[in-house]
Amino acid sequence: MIECIGLTGITLVIVRGAVFDRFREWLLSVRPNDIGYLFTCCHCMGFWIGLFGGAIYADFFTAPLYAGAVSLLALMTDCVILVLTESRKIKGE
Repeated sequence: MIECIGLTGITLVIVRGAVFDRFREWLLSVRPNDIGYLFTCCHCMGFWIGLFGGAIYADFFTAPLYAGAVSLLALMTDCVILVLTESRKIKGE
C-alpha cells in the first residue's frame, strides 16, 4: 500500500500544483461541470488516480481499495495543506 502515498502525491500535483494551473483554468472554461471540476477536486481525482494506479500496481479486484485509500488520503492531505496555508495568512507570514 506504499503506492498510495505516491498516487496521493500525483493527485495533489494535478489538483493543486502550479504546473497545471493554466490547464485547469482552460478546462474549467471549456467544461466546468464535469471534467473541469474533476481537475479541481482532490477527492474526485484521487479516486480515479487510485483506481487506475491500483489496476496497474495490483489487479482489477483490489483497484477499488486503492481508489478509496488514495481518495481519502488525498482529501485529508489537502485539508491539512489548506489549514496550514490559511493559518499563515492569518498570522501575516
